[in-house]
Amino acid sequence: MAEQASEHPLIQHKYGIRSPVKIPDLELELYAFRNRLQPNEGGLGTFDHFVNATKMLWPKLSWNPWLEAQVESLCEHDYVGWAGCGASGKTFGATLFATVWWLANPSKSTVVLTSTTAKMIRKRMWANLQDLVRKSRGFPGNMVDSKMALQAIKGDDRHSISAIAVAEGNTAKAVANIQGIHAERVMVIIDEATDTPEAAFEACTNLSKGCREFKMLVIGNPASKYDPHGRFCTPAKGWRSVTIEDQHWLTERGMCRRFDGMKSPNISEGRTKYPYLITHDQVLSAMRHEGEQSPTFWKYTRGFWAPDGMVKTVLSESLIETHTPTRKLTFTTNVEQVAALDPGFGGDRCILRFAKVGTANDKLSILFGDIVQISPNAALTEPVHYQIANRVKEECRNRNVPPDKFALDSSGEGGGLADILTREWGVVHRVEFGGSPSTIPVSDEDSRPCNEAYDRKVTELWFSMRKWVIEERIGGADIETLQEFCSRMFDDSKRKISVESKTVMKQRTGKSPDLADAAVVLLDLVRKTAVLEPRATKMDKVWEKLVRDADSIYYDDL
Repeated sequence: MAEQASEHPLIQHKYGIRSPVKIPDLELELYAFRNRLQPNEGGLGTFDHFVNATKMLWPKLSWNPWLEAQVESLCEHDYVGWAGCGASGKTFGATLFATVWWLANPSKSTVVLTSTTAKMIRKRMWANLQDLVRKSRGFPGNMVDSKMALQAIKGDDRHSISAIAVAEGNTAKAVANIQGIHAERVMVIIDEATDTPEAAFEACTNLSKGCREFKMLVIGNPASKYDPHGRFCTPAKGWRSVTIEDQHWLTERGMCRRFDGMKSPNISEGRTKYPYLITHDQVLSAMRHEGEQSPTFWKYTRGFWAPDGMVKTVLSESLIETHTPTRKLTFTTNVEQVAALDPGFGGDRCILRFAKVGTANDKLSILFGDIVQISPNAALTEPVHYQIANRVKEECRNRNVPPDKFALDSSGEGGGLADILTREWGVVHRVEFGGSPSTIPVSDEDSRPCNEAYDRKVTELWFSMRKWVIEERIGGADIETLQEFCSRMFDDSKRKISVESKTVMKQRTGKSPDLADAAVVLLDLVRKTAVLEPRATKMDKVWEKLVRDADSIYYDDL
């Protein structure tokens, strides 16, 4: 039977697209971009369709090789990390791509722009978005500046481009706002990822669940291989597989694209063709004032993670990679449950840590376990100290930890908390961060007492963790805690080693090392209460070999 003719014959458009109505050229390009039409399908490829749509929207937009590389990475991969120098156009490139990606299907799409503070978002990504909308040829949507949202339809926050601050005020509220986002198409951009709280980072990652299309971009100036940005950009074959010469590499989920100030398009051109990108004079100025071996130069000019040893920190990426304190331990004998608390008075986190202690690989070792963050409620009639004490007792009893296997930082207000626990539970181990170093030997390899090697107690505590990591006595350490150990700097130029003060560290990093503090309190408990069997030092072994070799002269003559 002959097929009945269609009442509305389809119109043939370019790229093999057919429809019953005529489609404007911009809509055709956005459709082809959204569906990633490749040449074998009649299209031009995702990147070329993006460029065509962009040129129609912003004919005067200035393109440069770095912007092309940024867009290309996002066209080819759904999980992308950008690492690079300052003035590399990362924030603009991210905003441009997100704007076109959302416009390709605004009624079914949401874009989440995150940064550390609302002020930073408004100054960077939101300002770029407003400028793009203002300069475009008839950009649709409803701009709500007070909420930093561009809605597909007035009042529709679900399908929008919205900005969320994740590191100021109530992080839990920001996380809740992110988790409440649902749409068919979701794109997340995390700017300043090196300083993004772990909870917010995970919330953004979890948006991939339940949507049909998901894209994630993580941006930062490289600081640590163990911060959220560094972990996201980790090469699929490990950090040893890439060097300062690599400009891009595959990660486990996508790719990382790097922008090196020494290879700026302005330097390649031999002139300042793109004044908004880092220039040759700016690179030379950084060399003179910062030095090519300074961490700042690597972070903001080379756009790469500084090599170990350039900055003296208690732990380093190479130490962690070599001695793997994250691994699981298998105990053979003498396993005990222990716990430690960093009370966190003064606005810091109150962290309770648990661990198992026993013999593994013939060495007394610690396997870190649960971490409990205690959040006292100031609105309750029960005093804060008693709230913390009661929670500590409850959590410890649930894990069979007796009071003599519990330690806490008793400095300042922690002393009052220690008194309460001793009175209501039993004698606990007190650690005074501000006290003098002990007379315990530094390590198996160094028989000096700690008071001869370290300037004060806090240095002993933190460096004891370094020693135990090197001796491979630590297991189960979490990445966030290790990151704190990799952030605290020390000075060994004088006779005694000295770690920087907590106040200086907080001013420099913007964070308090509460997880690491609780870990070193727990280690101090183990070092002072465990029964340690005498272990031969390296010098003992050398001397024993010399004796055997000398004896063999006589034995051979017999």
